[in-house]
Amino acid sequence: MARASRAEVASREPGGGRGRLIGAVVALVVVVAAARLLPVGAWLLGFVEWIRGAGVAGMAAFMVAYVAACVLFLPGSLLTLGAGFAYGVGLGVPLVWVAANAGAALAFVLGRTLAREQIAARVAGNARFAAIDRAVGREGLQIVLLTRLSPVFPFNLLNYAYGLTQVRLRDYVVGSLIGMLPGTVMYVYLGSLVTSVTELASGRPAGGGAQQTLYWLGLAATVVVTVVVTRVARRALDEATTERASVPPASAAAPAPAAPDVLVAPDDAHNRTLLRHAHPGGWRNPRPSGRYNLVVIGGGTAGLVSAAGAAGLGAKVALVERHLLGGDCLNVGCVPSKALLAAARAAAAARRAGALGVRVGDVAVDFPAVMERMRRLRAGIAPNDSIERLAKLGVDVHLGQARFVAPDAVEVDGQRLAFARAVIASGARAAAPPIPGLAEAGYLTNETVFWLTALPARLVVIGGGPIGCELAQAFASFGSAVTLVTDGAHVLPREDADAAAIVERRLVADGVRLVPDARVARVERRGGEQVVVWDGGDAACDAILVGTGRAPNVDGMGLEEAGVGYDRHGVTVDDHLRTTNPRVFAAGDVASRFRFTHTADALARIVIQNALFLGRKRASALTVPWCTYTTPEVAHVGITGAEAAALGGGVTTITLPLHDVDRAVLEGADDGFLRLHLKAGGDTILGATLVAENAGEMLSEITLAMVAGVGLGRIAGVIHPYPTVAEVIRKAGDAYNRTRLTPTVRKLFAWWLGVRR
Repeated sequence: MARASRAEVASREPGGGRGRLIGAVVALVVVVAAARLLPVGAWLLGFVEWIRGAGVAGMAAFMVAYVAACVLFLPGSLLTLGAGFAYGVGLGVPLVWVAANAGAALAFVLGRTLAREQIAARVAGNARFAAIDRAVGREGLQIVLLTRLSPVFPFNLLNYAYGLTQVRLRDYVVGSLIGMLPGTVMYVYLGSLVTSVTELASGRPAGGGAQQTLYWLGLAATVVVTVVVTRVARRALDEATTERASVPPASAAAPAPAAPDVLVAPDDAHNRTLLRHAHPGGWRNPRPSGRYNLVVIGGGTAGLVSAAGAAGLGAKVALVERHLLGGDCLNVGCVPSKALLAAARAAAAARRAGALGVRVGDVAVDFPAVMERMRRLRAGIAPNDSIERLAKLGVDVHLGQARFVAPDAVEVDGQRLAFARAVIASGARAAAPPIPGLAEAGYLTNETVFWLTALPARLVVIGGGPIGCELAQAFASFGSAVTLVTDGAHVLPREDADAAAIVERRLVADGVRLVPDARVARVERRGGEQVVVWDGGDAACDAILVGTGRAPNVDGMGLEEAGVGYDRHGVTVDDHLRTTNPRVFAAGDVASRFRFTHTADALARIVIQNALFLGRKRASALTVPWCTYTTPEVAHVGITGAEAAALGGGVTTITLPLHDVDRAVLEGADDGFLRLHLKAGGDTILGATLVAENAGEMLSEITLAMVAGVGLGRIAGVIHPYPTVAEVIRKAGDAYNRTRLTPTVRKLFAWWLGVRR
């Protein structure tokens, strides 16, 4: 929603702008006229004498009445003035402060529960509340405090309206208690002046000219302070609810360029929940107390495992994150992408159901619902990586940019964090190639693609790696006309050509237009279209998705100050993950060629042992599997086909096609294979590639065998359920055992069996 001007907001809001001024003038005229025409003085004096004479019962009745006024939308300001009128400042302030906050808390609870629909209707379309609602998800306590200091929204309605936001009850109560105190003191004091003026008007002793002067000076000071505090609070509230909370509107295809401080879009309840866990507004960084055992820079998988693991072992730990806790995996990687792939696979399976004799008719994808589901599920997983969880584990969490200021210290938000050891786990970000016109035309990455709220009718994907293939297939299944452009001879260049060929066949079958061996020359704007141009062709589209790689996050951290070496590939580490500064280690995407969540987890465990406990664990000792989640999936571990070929006769390769596996045939998913590379002369597994519908789920059996030193021949003796696709692994074991039946062995068996007859 476009941000309204301040004048427009004031004209629409209750009590705003010119309306407030006119109301104040009318109220003043009414008060003066009433004072002249009615015996107001006598009535007020009589009320004061009655309420003062009622004692504790009168105080209790006053507080009950105030709570009821909050719940029933009655003007609390009159009661606040009345407290000063009846009790004076000393007693009136605590009475009003307690009663007003009790009533506000009760109204808040009612607004969040019983009266939710009615309050939603009352605040609908109010620009000021919409801004507060956006900001409160980030700033929480601060926004409550500012709205209590700045009377730009009706007090009693605001009590209920906050129940519709994401603010926690604790933050609401604390913000109200603090924010309402200055105004309470001011209004009660004004009420106390009314009592004094009435006494003077009735002819009672006034205390002389000095007392009258003191009263009027106090009145003037109160008005001045009220105006100053209101203006300061209103200015701060405007800044918090406009600049910091604004997000770009959703478009039909690619989201508009976001402001630098926008962490996630669109601005909805699910993303506010995500932010509350991953980067809560109003969070105050803890004050460091002494040297930390470990300072972790980065709150992705490597950073979270390092921090939580070290704290669990008794270390004093600080973690610094400038963006979103959870890193790529939670926010822009594994979690959101697999939610989209699940929907895409469902759509593709429905379209292929006819081959199984199942007629489903036309398949329509509700793309906004797919994206809403993804955001909801991501928000539900976010507590696992949240600031609350880390704090409970004893980790000091600092939000902001970390910068090394010495070999043994970093600075964040003006605070110096000294450490015995540190780990850089700052991860990597999407990298776009230097294609002329690309930046001007605008493009999506694997990060911003999850901000979409509507399906682009035509999508060009640049890059044939795992990201490009997965998302190209998904958007084609959703209904986009997808063109995938890659500069390689085939997609998935890290995989065997046979595996890539199967994925390519499936991409084409799902409607993706493949353009191999093409180098993008430029991107143009032709009318309202984006046009991607390569040698020998072009494609017009509504959105461009760049999936050409990742760049390590090494900028802005002052690595030079700490003596930490790095290059374009990331931070330089040895096999023990130590950087060129012996106090500093690095893990995850910023320091590894294996940029996977599970690898970051494993490397973080090595860091904990080596950094804190004099360990000598080696990263090179890891056996790292990976999987590309296309349909079918391509899973791999160990040496590749190219590496096996380079070793020549030192490797024996066994390939089992899935069309020899009954379950794969029965499910119509037999376009795949298992390829195992064995050490020549034995059954030691050196590597494997598996292409199947759920290859990633099946690969762990082979990975375990490699880590445990279990040979393929022994796997052949393990009973596998029939019929399963995983039976292909046992069949590979049988194939290996048959290779051991040489002609000589066969002759010996024949002789023995002849004797046995």
